Amino acid sequence: MNYTDILGPDGETVNMGGLTQRFFFARVSDFLALQEPISNPATPGDLVSIATTHTFKTGKCFNVGYCTMDKGKFDSEVQGDLDGHSVKQTAEVFVPGSHKDLHGFAAKSMNDRFIGILEMPDGTNLQMGNKMFYMTIKGKFTTSTNSAGVRGYTFTFESMGPKNLVYSGAVSLTPAP
Repeated sequence: MNYTDILGPDGETVNMGGLTQRFFFARVSDFLALQEPISNPATPGDLVSIATTHTFKTGKCFNVGYCTMDKGKFDSEVQGDLDGHSVKQTAEVFVPGSHKDLHGFAAKSMNDRFIGILEMPDGTNLQMGNKMFYMTIKGKFTTSTNSAGVRGYTFTFESMGPKNLVYSGAVSLTPAP
């Protein structure tokens, strides 16, 4: 596979930063088949693209999470020693509220394994987690102060792997038959 030109924005491309106000997540154990990039990529883009839709076990699908506007971000950085590099992915989303279901989600999710789909403003979906390295979720709750007016959880998603993944398959929100 050859390298291709790396072009900048053309003036027509949406290049807004951050994440949208929703994200998707599912337990690793809920998947029937987790797809991967094609095994013989022809272009650098093919190396990271998952175009085939993930499938779920009966009754399972992705869950939708809400994120306050301008409170979601994704970061990826190279880690490891020379000749053994990988990427560490970290995302943060803020979910407002203090209801028992939100506290319950934070308690239940902290020791579970997930695949996450993070939606960017241009419609691109970044996938966190894969067959080898799942995504974890850690919640940090704050009541803040009376004048700050913000109360809720900052959830941190973490994963690592050999590369960032771009998911263009369907995000299944209806339980599998």
